Amino acid sequence: MNIGIDIDGVLTNDDDYVMDTTSKFIFENKLQGIENPYEYEYRKFSWTKEILDNYRKEYFWNYIEHEPARKYANEVIRKLKEKGNHIYIITSRHYATENTEKGKKTREIVKKWLKENDIVYDGLYFSPDKTKEIDHLKIDIMIEDSPETIPTFVNHTHVFCYDCRYNRDMKLDNMTRVFSWYDIYIKIQKFETKL
Repeated sequence: MNIGIDIDGVLTNDDDYVMDTTSKFIFENKLQGIENPYEYEYRKFSWTKEILDNYRKEYFWNYIEHEPARKYANEVIRKLKEKGNHIYIITSRHYATENTEKGKKTREIVKKWLKENDIVYDGLYFSPDKTKEIDHLKIDIMIEDSPETIPTFVNHTHVFCYDCRYNRDMKLDNMTRVFSWYDIYIKIQKFETKL
């Protein structure tokens, strides 16, 4: 099978990182607290672009360089690859799809981070429109967390929705909810028997 894997929210727990660091940022800058904790990414706050940019200057680069991979992600991905599956990392991470110095820096950090976290893969794609990669690569399962993209992806492939506080209300056809990397492994084995 061809398996697509998102990074933020799937390989990493970016939501907990955002909650922890934005709370500190709010406190230090005397901003209004977290308004919508169950919203996706920075929709939790009614921040101006300037405030968001200031937050990112302080915390974004630390996150992409140092936030560890989720527990057992590398172990499970290696098992999937050893069974003959093709692994494609498909991300639209902030800056990564830009043709700028920040974009280049982000892409280099991603490659280094994947190596340091022992994540094996057959291809790495930085894409503002992941559906193009899903179709082009003939992805059988896309592991994703975004409530903004999953409703589109289910029209192109089966989606494993990595459970997060901001996507818990999603219930869609062609979607399986997953809760950990070994849960993904178990459910992929069940999915294969149905093919």
